[in-house]
Amino acid sequence: MKIFKRQKTKVIVFSILGLLIIVTVYIYYSFAWMFFVEPKDGGHNYGQEIHFVAGSEIGEDGFKDGIGNAVKMYKPIRLSTLNDSTIVFADIYNHAIRTISSDGMVTTIAGGSDKQGYQDGIVQDARFDNPHGVSVRKDGAIAVAEVKNNTIRLLTPIEINGKVTYTVSTLAGIKGESGMQDGENENALFDSPHSLAWGQNGELFVADLNNSRIRMIYKGKTITVAGRDKTGKMDGDLLTGTLKYPMDIVTDEFGNVWIVDAGTMAIRKWNKEEGLSTPFPKAEIAMPHGISLIDSNYVVVAEMYGHRILTYNIATKKVSTICGTTKKGIGNGKLAKPAAVLVKDNKIWIADLGNHRIVNVDIPKFNK
Repeated sequence: MKIFKRQKTKVIVFSILGLLIIVTVYIYYSFAWMFFVEPKDGGHNYGQEIHFVAGSEIGEDGFKDGIGNAVKMYKPIRLSTLNDSTIVFADIYNHAIRTISSDGMVTTIAGGSDKQGYQDGIVQDARFDNPHGVSVRKDGAIAVAEVKNNTIRLLTPIEINGKVTYTVSTLAGIKGESGMQDGENENALFDSPHSLAWGQNGELFVADLNNSRIRMIYKGKTITVAGRDKTGKMDGDLLTGTLKYPMDIVTDEFGNVWIVDAGTMAIRKWNKEEGLSTPFPKAEIAMPHGISLIDSNYVVVAEMYGHRILTYNIATKKVSTICGTTKKGIGNGKLAKPAAVLVKDNKIWIADLGNHRIVNVDIPKFNK
């Protein structure tokens, strides 16, 4: 009887170990492999000087408004131009929407480290949970992609006593419910929406990360414009094109949506005529996390696990490195998990997520 029990125990142990191995292999090949990708050749490195703007000079997190090194952030991500002198950004673990001026003044306009949750209404009472994406509409309204609540929120500017403030509402999604469902905005479901970008005609595009889709919110409805149940790197329309973990998007004046697709380490492009395409088929980016455009000639990418800012010449397909050394750090031209980029006023602004700071570099004079 004892021998039988020992044999039964061994069978159970080996069965559990076997199951753990299968699960581990599945998790690794499904998505975990992305975190172990080594950066590839980044072409010519311009080595642009990294200018500190605000946050921590030694990589400390926290929550505090102010200017320069008096400011504290906790994983700043996604950047969008609010006006000529101001950028808005999402501060993930402070559950806040904040602004930064060109001279480094940081102000919280919604949420805060003690305001994690979900609440619409006047901005002082609003609560967010892990906001990631921000995008400013032409009229100054700020759309927010909120990961933990799986909602798209909207900060609408209003004027009270001569000062601009905001009201917060839910544009699409159901608080706390993840899934994949198109339809009326109040019934739409998202799964970890990571970024968004306004189009030329008032449509709002959303990178719906875990659904591996690009969604569009327009005239009260949410529809899918790119991606499907199958994931991958196939070009084409809704019936054939595939994505895998689209992380960030930016729109251009020609109606294109440019996408950094983390699961395929690629830059993708979508428009309604051609569907999905892969403009740089040979690009292999170690966790592409942020994207912006320098006019119509260059695509700029934040390479999170390469700790670099890369640029791709749209005409020649050549890659160059703007800054970063492939080694994580702070100081001496280093970045730590850069998460977002924004081209503004001849500079590339960078959300240096791992260092809890925002920096910028001058756009170089590119080699021909």
